[in-house]
Amino acid sequence: VTLTFSNPASSGRVSSFVLKIKQDASASGFTVTFPSSVDFVGGSSPTLTSTANGIDVFVIFTTDGGTIYNLLVAGQDIK
Repeated sequence: VTLTFSNPASSGRVSSFVLKIKQDASASGFTVTFPSSVDFVGGSSPTLTSTANGIDVFVIFTTDGGTIYNLLVAGQDIK
């Protein structure tokens, strides 16, 4: 899956959302490609949970009209 983020509020205002990714029951190992505008804590994309029905939750926000989206890991391998 390749994600695209659009329509953020203008610079100086905050746009945010929560992204929940759930693996399927057979643990196929879904992969996600984030837009190049995403800035990851620690500098690299988080490794998604690969267990059956594993859930990862991310908080994503921008304050500059979408030039940079900050991604925070809220939880991983949530059941």
